[in-house]
Order: sequence, then structure tokens, then C-alpha cells
Amino acid sequence: MNARTLLNLALTIAVSAPVALPVSAQVVVSNTASISSSQSGTIIPQTAGVVIKLPGAVNVDVGQKQDYPLTVPLAQPLMDLQGNEVVPADTPVSIKLKPENGGARIVAEAIVVRGQIVPIQATTAVIPGNTIEQVSGAERARENSGVFGNLLGSVMGATAPSSRSTDMFERGGMIGGAIGILSGMSSPKNVRVVQLPAASVYVLSLQAPIALPMGAVAPNASPTNPPQAPSQQTQPQFNFRNSAEYNQGIEALIKAFKQGQLPKAEARQTIVAADQYAETMAPKLYPLAGLRRQVGQLFDYTYAIDR
Repeated sequence: MNARTLLNLALTIAVSAPVALPVSAQVVVSNTASISSSQSGTIIPQTAGVVIKLPGAVNVDVGQKQDYPLTVPLAQPLMDLQGNEVVPADTPVSIKLKPENGGARIVAEAIVVRGQIVPIQATTAVIPGNTIEQVSGAERARENSGVFGNLLGSVMGATAPSSRSTDMFERGGMIGGAIGILSGMSSPKNVRVVQLPAASVYVLSLQAPIALPMGAVAPNASPTNPPQAPSQQTQPQFNFRNSAEYNQGIEALIKAFKQGQLPKAEARQTIVAADQYAETMAPKLYPLAGLRRQVGQLFDYTYAIDR
């Protein structure tokens, strides 16, 4: 659904409300130069996939139940709602490997764009782990043989009569060694490990859209599709004549935005353009204080009268 349809839909809803929006307050979209949406930052939609690549092999002992922090490069660029590349490939991504259910989950927490740390929420499914034998039963048997042999030999030698202490020490050592061998062979040391090969690629699903501030948009960001000629792009135009019509137009835009019928960048662009149009009137018009507060909260825009 394009901007023209969204704006017309918002105005249609306003007209059907108990207080009808005057025709003179309607926003008319014309084919003139557009205002860049980067004025209010850029949104990367939640449907975007965050693709990362591990530069080296990573092995995580999930039995320790400790997060494993790591910084990896972005394998593919991230696009905004218009398909423009706003975060280039190889951008650093701060991730953690979080042990979970015998495996581990990759969780991305931030990206670093133009020196700015931008929080993100993205994760993979649980990557299963493997049980590996870190110390074999034979090794454990050799270790236990010496320990049990010395322990039992010392006990039996100390409790035997002095004339037989040496003989009992040796006998206890033999018995303890045998016990140690049997216990070691039956209890090899195993660990649960998630093994991530070098150069492996993982796709993380966003849990929420990424809001890039204006300063974090990559300077080499370029549109995936060829840009339209200025004569084919749109900028809002207005013909409201008084404060009442101005207020009703702002109310319609806010309502359309809250109902999800108008993107935030589009709504803010229209509000800014309407304020610029109001500057040409004598006296200058401003929305009501309550509407100005909503505009500030929703779109981070402050009117001159409130500065």
C-alpha cells in the first residue's frame, strides 16, 4: 500500500468520524520532490533476517551454563522499509551464546554502525550440543588406581600390628588400586559441547524492528532499486485555512498512525511539511497544545512555540 493510499485512507476514516474533516483540511499528495525519511532515522523491519558469519571455530561447554560473548561480522547488509541498504555487510555484531536445553542459542544484542552502538533483539533456534568424552575410562582408572591404592594402603598399614604393617600396606595398596581401576572404567568424564565450525553462517530472527538513529545510517547506504526521478516522488501539500482545519488534519494523521495505516516516517514527514506550510500564514498557525504534546511523544517533533 503506497503513501497516497495510506493518506487517503486516513482521511476517509477521519471524515466518517462524528466530527467530519473539512475538505479544505485534506492532505493532497502531489508529484514533487520528497523529504528524506532519514531526517527522523531509519527503521529496519522485524521481517529482516540478521545473517552472521563466525570467523573461527567456537566450542562451548554448555554444562558450565555460562554465556559466551563474542563479536562477529554481519554476513549480509540490512535493508530499511524502502529496500535501501542502511547497514553494510561486515558490520560488527555483538552476540552471546546462551546454553539452553543441552544446546545453545545465539542471541544478538547490538550492532555498531558508524561508531554508534545500536541495540537489537535477534536470536536463533537452539543449536543442539554433542556429548564428548573428555577423559576416557582408562585414564580415569589410572588416576583412581593410585588414589585408592595409597588411601587404602595407608589405612590398613596404620591399623595393622607393627610386625605386619609393611605387608598390610602393600596388600591395601593392591586392593585399593583394583577398586580404583573398576570405578574409573565405569565412570569416564563426559562433557556436553556445542561445536560451531569456522566460517559457519547463522540467520537470526528479529524479535522487534531495529530503530537506527539518523547518525547511525551508513554513509554509503544506497537504494537497492533505482531511485525515482524527483518528478515522480511525493511530498504532502496543504490548503487548510484556519486553526480548526489544521487541528482536524493533525488529528486524522495521528489516528491513522495509531491504527497502523500510516508509517511513522510518512506521518512525521507530513507533520513537518504542515508546520512549514503554517509558517507562511499570517498569523502563523499551531496545533492545540494537546496535539502538540502527542506529536512530540509519537514523532519526536517539537513546534517552535514550545521550544
